[in-house]
Amino acid sequence: MTSRALPLILVSTLAVLLIAACGTDDAADTAHASGGDESPLITRTDQLFTPESFTQAGWKKSKQYDTATVPGSTEIWYGFFNQKNVEIRFYKDHQDALGFGVSAAVGSIEGAVKRSKGGRLLDFSGGSFSAYADYVVTGNTVLLCELDRTPCELLVERLE
Repeated sequence: MTSRALPLILVSTLAVLLIAACGTDDAADTAHASGGDESPLITRTDQLFTPESFTQAGWKKSKQYDTATVPGSTEIWYGFFNQKNVEIRFYKDHQDALGFGVSAAVGSIEGAVKRSKGGRLLDFSGGSFSAYADYVVTGNTVLLCELDRTPCELLVERLE
């Protein structure tokens, strides 16, 4: 991580936590953090999900990753939805998803950008798909989304 990236990660994480803590009941289902061109989507703050919650919504679970490199995570799964790669990181609760998950998601996205060539993300090292460009926080999960967050938003809409 570069010294320039650390302040951005800290500011983004603090903004997400502040908005989550200050939201009204109307904003609890869909809140946006401030910063950047597109703010991350935060939904269903009071719900807990399992990998099965997402498979029932149509996500195709493919490979489980070790949680050792993602602090606070309890499970990490790579899979597909609408022909796009979607990695889902599970946490104990929504607070952990915000506290640990947002900074890890931002780090993954920034790492993919650094490894990109000519605007195309190419790094598949360690078996991990790393062309994630956005993320969504839903309940106790953080979804990393390929190229944009549209597939993640559609998947979240299909959750029961």
